[in-house]
Amino acid sequence: MNTGQMMLTIAAMFLLSMVILTNNRGFLTTSTTMYQSRYDIIGVSLGTSIIEDATGLPFDEQTVGKAITSPNSLTASTALGIDGTETRTRPDLFDDFDDYNCYKTSPKLDSLVIQGTTKKMYFNSYCRVDYVAQDAPNTITTNKTYFKKISVKVYAPGMTDTVRLSSVYSYWYFR
Repeated sequence: MNTGQMMLTIAAMFLLSMVILTNNRGFLTTSTTMYQSRYDIIGVSLGTSIIEDATGLPFDEQTVGKAITSPNSLTASTALGIDGTETRTRPDLFDDFDDYNCYKTSPKLDSLVIQGTTKKMYFNSYCRVDYVAQDAPNTITTNKTYFKKISVKVYAPGMTDTVRLSSVYSYWYFR
């Protein structure tokens, strides 16, 4: 082999190594994005599940099985949360929407498979329930209103960002 052929061979080896490194980088980026997407999707699902459970309950302790005619009859903003026989560890005992105030949960799921090994995914969620102004649902108020907002945060050690979901729940009574 002469010098020209040697230079072409070195250049070809260099190009081949660059192509291999670029492909490997692409596979790693895709893999990381897939794992992050899985965390985000499960986080959104957990948060949505909490919101759906909460909105399936009566608006307030004072509206369980009866109607009210004034927001003054509702629970004070400082008393939102569990009361009576409810406990933070048993959301199935919650009897009204604001019982989810300060509710925390830490579900553990076996669903992430990395290189043939199933890994546990640890999540943490935190809920907050507040009264909000009728004309400004992002404005928290201490006044009793017919509108409450639940805000749910879901995060995990493997997530790059926290999933934040919220929903406004209104009191309606049909006669």
